[in-house]
Amino acid sequence: MSLLNRIATGLAGAFLLALPAAAMDVQVVKSPGGIEAWLVEEHGLPIISIDAGFDGGGRLDPEGKPGLALLVSTLMNEGAGDFDSTAFSQKMDDKAISFGGSADGDAFYLSLNTLSANKADAFELMRLAIASPRFDQEAIDRMKAQIIPGIKEADQDPSSIAGNTWQAGAFAGHPYGRRVGGTEESIAAITRDDIVSFMGTALGRDKLKVVVVGDITAAELGPLLDTLFATVPATRALADPPDVTMTNMGKTQIVEMDVPQSVIQFGSPGLKSTDPEFRAAQVMNYVLGGGGFASRMMTEIRAKRGLTYGVGTGFATSRLAEYFYGGLATANGTAGQALDLVKAEIQKFRDGGITDEELADAKAYLTGSFPLRFDSNAKISNTLLSYVLQGFGPDYVNTRNAEVEAVTKDQVNAAAKRLLDPAQLYIVVVGKPEGVTATP
Repeated sequence: MSLLNRIATGLAGAFLLALPAAAMDVQVVKSPGGIEAWLVEEHGLPIISIDAGFDGGGRLDPEGKPGLALLVSTLMNEGAGDFDSTAFSQKMDDKAISFGGSADGDAFYLSLNTLSANKADAFELMRLAIASPRFDQEAIDRMKAQIIPGIKEADQDPSSIAGNTWQAGAFAGHPYGRRVGGTEESIAAITRDDIVSFMGTALGRDKLKVVVVGDITAAELGPLLDTLFATVPATRALADPPDVTMTNMGKTQIVEMDVPQSVIQFGSPGLKSTDPEFRAAQVMNYVLGGGGFASRMMTEIRAKRGLTYGVGTGFATSRLAEYFYGGLATANGTAGQALDLVKAEIQKFRDGGITDEELADAKAYLTGSFPLRFDSNAKISNTLLSYVLQGFGPDYVNTRNAEVEAVTKDQVNAAAKRLLDPAQLYIVVVGKPEGVTATP
């Protein structure tokens, strides 16, 4: 654990114990240059966390080179300006600074955590990483060498194969159907020119969202935003791919693999997180398969019959597509039985709806667990960034639980009618499943 993380862990409790009882004050700060950020001031802890997200991410990777966004993100703390990789890392260690990048299918992220006393050094390192990343060939080769073993491992892992196969089938011909981490061949094919081009064309201040939490004022933050992001193009050069509708609905695909268990992945169209029925869908999902041992699927498939160690469902809200998903692993000989039970529970909920007791229990969990997302400055910053990227307003963190409490039984049942249909599931099974028939 780094020095900064040890300090943060030791100090976080006093501030966060008050969160459930008091509204979080999220300020909207606008820089002189027009960059907007959400700010949560907390001067009781000598820590500042910055999370920035550029809408785009892996869906902007060029054809034939999936994994580019992810590779670029791993290079953001591998040298900038006059600091080569070693010097940049040493500077961060000396000052207890944590800085780096990451990427998923929808966004490219930068994250900074620093002690207030070292903020000048931290902000300068972040500015340099954005304005003049080195992208030395040695660092590129080293990052590729670190990524490729993970890809090889995923290519042999039944769960990864199921997930990747499902994505490719559900969004055939669309960037969402590609692997965000890329393939061994695509990572090897990425050049330094590709990396430089990504920085110049895939990022834009018009697609930038920023959240800052900690020991900094709005007056300090405004000019800092311009300093950090001044060199980012005003508008993103790359256009988005189109929205996509799921394909292969109602089909079952089997990937033969000589393993003792079958991994089952299933899904169907979902809804946006800003949809008026999304809160009711969350309650529905908790009861159906998202509530761990409290869910119907876990009760029927694991507790009563012992067919799996775990089964779960959820909603994915990607920027250009939304879907309901779920999965489990079971012995090859019981794959058909387990899958039939999944379909039966979905149909049962669609036909019969939720009980009063289930509604109350789901609300209690969803509202009671919500504050646990905010148990450190870094988590607050990261969580708020996910909200702003989804299009929520700055007061969402204070209104979300009231929205859950307002959900009615009729609303949950209407959401179930809209979203649950076993006949619409696209199913992928990896293994040697018995009792499962592939769709021609």
